[in-house]
Amino acid sequence: MVGDYYGCPQSLIVSGDNGRPMKPPSALREEEIVLVICSPRAQQIANAMARMKSVGHYRLASVPPQFIRDVYFDTPTGALRSRRISLRLRIVNEKRLLTFKEALAHETRRVHARVEIEQRWSRATWARMMRELQARGIAIENRMYLPNDPLRTLASAGLQIIQQRVTRRRVRRVLQNRRVCAELVIDTTTFFFGKQAVHLREVEIEAQGVPTCLDDLAQRLQAMFAPALQPWYGKLVTGRTIEALLQRGELQHLLDEQHNLTPAALARIKREWEQMNGGTNVL
Repeated sequence: MVGDYYGCPQSLIVSGDNGRPMKPPSALREEEIVLVICSPRAQQIANAMARMKSVGHYRLASVPPQFIRDVYFDTPTGALRSRRISLRLRIVNEKRLLTFKEALAHETRRVHARVEIEQRWSRATWARMMRELQARGIAIENRMYLPNDPLRTLASAGLQIIQQRVTRRRVRRVLQNRRVCAELVIDTTTFFFGKQAVHLREVEIEAQGVPTCLDDLAQRLQAMFAPALQPWYGKLVTGRTIEALLQRGELQHLLDEQHNLTPAALARIKREWEQMNGGTNVL
């Protein structure tokens, strides 16, 4: 198995030595629970969580924070979205990664389950991602490869930027009986829509090998910070919904003076998304 570890467990990064797309077994997947911080005091709650050393019998171990820039791509016709696929360029502390994700059919709103391939930007990585897309009926033309300019490389293949955001991520390894069972991240994310910036604060709990502790850990956190932590969607679909509401002029008045998502704004996003998609976390 090939791949790089940057906040994603190695066992969840799906790769093949023969370069052909894989149909991974159920263990080779990303499983996580997302909880949005729905409160006028979202930043204070996020800071309080970052200071915690334990959650019940789980111990939390700090690792260095991450500063992440994410850029998502799709074809002009939305071919990736229609197949529940995402393609992301991620820069983590100046390291460039290309990530392919495909939602699994049994994904639910509470547990987000996806196949994930994540590798450092290189000619081989770009070729691998094109093969994965082409294997799923998405035609991508390899017109050029620029080692120092992945944005232009993807644009030359006819892909368009559909979302840009930056995230300050505070990472905690979750230990149960001295073994890591999950990773807890506390994110402050800024979405960019032209000149408009919108800030979101959320918590993600990602399984590290065995996902059995996810629900228990999420329930304990929700009880500790009730009623502020609520089950939520992935950032990609959250950003899409924010953008749709902004374009219609239905969200601006629900942001606070610093452009943070207020509880009223989050309620509007939730209502919009569930009306459109029945509450699913479709990519």
